[in-house]
Amino acid sequence: MLTPIRFASVVIASILVKYFFDDVLRSTRRSIQIQRLRDIYDYIIVGGGTAGCVLAGRLSENPNVTVLLLESGPEDLDRAFIITPALAGLLWKTSLDWEYWTERSSTTMSGLQNKRSLWTQGRVLGGSGSIGTMQYVRGSRHDYDRWAKYLGNAQWDYRHVLQYFKKSEDIQISNLKDSVYHGQGGELAVNHVNSQPLVHKLIEAGKSIGYMFNEDYNGKSMEGISHSQVNTRYNERWSTSHAYIHTALGRKNLYVSVNSHVTRLIMQYHIARGVIVMRNSRKVRILAKQEVILSAGAIGSPKILMNSGIGPRAHLESLHIPVIADLPVGENLQDHVMADIGVKIEQPLSHSVKQISDKWNELLYYTLRMGPLTSPLFLETVAFKTTRQDSKQTSWPDLQIQFMSLLETIFEYDTTVKNEMAQKQNANYGFICLPILLHPESRGRVTLQYNDPIDYPRIEPNYLEKQKDIDTLITGIQECEKFVNTKTLQDIGAELAEQVPISICNGHKFRSYDYWRCLIKSMPLTAYHPVGTCKMGPRGDPTAVVDADLRVHGICNLRVVDASIMPWIVSGDTNAATVMIAEVAADLIRSKTPLKPSNL
Repeated sequence: MLTPIRFASVVIASILVKYFFDDVLRSTRRSIQIQRLRDIYDYIIVGGGTAGCVLAGRLSENPNVTVLLLESGPEDLDRAFIITPALAGLLWKTSLDWEYWTERSSTTMSGLQNKRSLWTQGRVLGGSGSIGTMQYVRGSRHDYDRWAKYLGNAQWDYRHVLQYFKKSEDIQISNLKDSVYHGQGGELAVNHVNSQPLVHKLIEAGKSIGYMFNEDYNGKSMEGISHSQVNTRYNERWSTSHAYIHTALGRKNLYVSVNSHVTRLIMQYHIARGVIVMRNSRKVRILAKQEVILSAGAIGSPKILMNSGIGPRAHLESLHIPVIADLPVGENLQDHVMADIGVKIEQPLSHSVKQISDKWNELLYYTLRMGPLTSPLFLETVAFKTTRQDSKQTSWPDLQIQFMSLLETIFEYDTTVKNEMAQKQNANYGFICLPILLHPESRGRVTLQYNDPIDYPRIEPNYLEKQKDIDTLITGIQECEKFVNTKTLQDIGAELAEQVPISICNGHKFRSYDYWRCLIKSMPLTAYHPVGTCKMGPRGDPTAVVDADLRVHGICNLRVVDASIMPWIVSGDTNAATVMIAEVAADLIRSKTPLKPSNL
């Protein structure tokens, strides 16, 4: 309860710190001025998301070139829900979200809303980094060594890319500041979450069933259970728009245009000359002296390429789009899939919906940047585990278990399923165990619906087509059950929220393999990590769209720099890897000598 004494304490404290916070934040942010667009720039970057902001910040370090960053959505400054870590979910299905929906499937998603999956993707400066959960996970060293081996190019192996992770990073975790795996003084702040008491119980429970405590899953090994690392500074979201753009807007050669939607590339034979932009309800043609760089994400980048005549010949011809380059654009779509396992507890060790909406906690956050609203969607604990025998020798996790310290149905289920789950999760305290498939073998695709650059594309994720994917995700659910059955969690009254089967899986024995198989196929949940649709690969590889320098095969002056270039999805949240890709690309574009590889 917010008593007069407590209120007065907060007001007095807020006065003392107000000028400190205002000065610090004012020094790192500038509003984006509405500018008249020029006819030509040296570099045009399409997409002001995670990768685009990094690129614009780096390329504009050279005062002798002009850089234009085009973002379809609005700017991100002075939006309270964006900066507040706990409120990320309130940004989904708003004007800041592309709100993509996948196509229906005859074999999966029957328990989701309209039998389709909602793919939240940021439509705002900072992209998904401005509306996502801020988790900082680089992935496994083996991910990047596999890329390099496939490409025949060492610049993408772990020893090389580690240096770019470190370059971008400003580690704020005191125990890791001297780590050889982390960097200081970079643009991107990395912090720990202010943990709830439940976090310590989860870590203790994990240790009792064989998970070692791992202080740093972004260090020597990912294996074990850990406190989550997140991109926050001053207990606010710290996206790449804050880190690379707002701090650089004083540069006279950097131009940022929001609410500017690119529909097509301007092509002259096999040369990218510029872009066509919809801005203020008008079509504008803008030319690039040097390069056009697509950073519109794993859905937006292939869409723009195909609308411009770069893509699968048969598909483009069926839509009467003249073909400039026959490339497998839109293929190789990958995503991390997860399941939702709710757990009730009896003790008040987790967050609660009532606590989050409490006016005292709102006041505490917006004056002092303290309290439960500092937690990024309450994802405070994470574990990584290698389950497949073929990966155990190398310690290459294929399973991530994310713990959300709040028991609340936040996913887009079918109405009947949502009502059933809400009744079963009727508890004041608890958490959600989210097993995540890290190495999906199933592949989907992105295609155009019509020959109209304004229309949304078709997204076919093809979730869980491969049996190995099903087996690994069920193993993850069984790991959640093991956690619940530990003495540590039993002592606080832990039990699965679901004590009876959901109706769509009634025909199977509750909690049997067949029941869990039905559950995950009926309700496969996206982790919002689409990648791979403009695949990076060696020249001559018919499955590749871009080469190791991220240049589109057969096209001059055109690169793709975002998560769509990943040949294989990385072992964890994809935002950190996307920052790294953009850092590498910035040096490639500027023909700078690559950073020397680590000797680790």
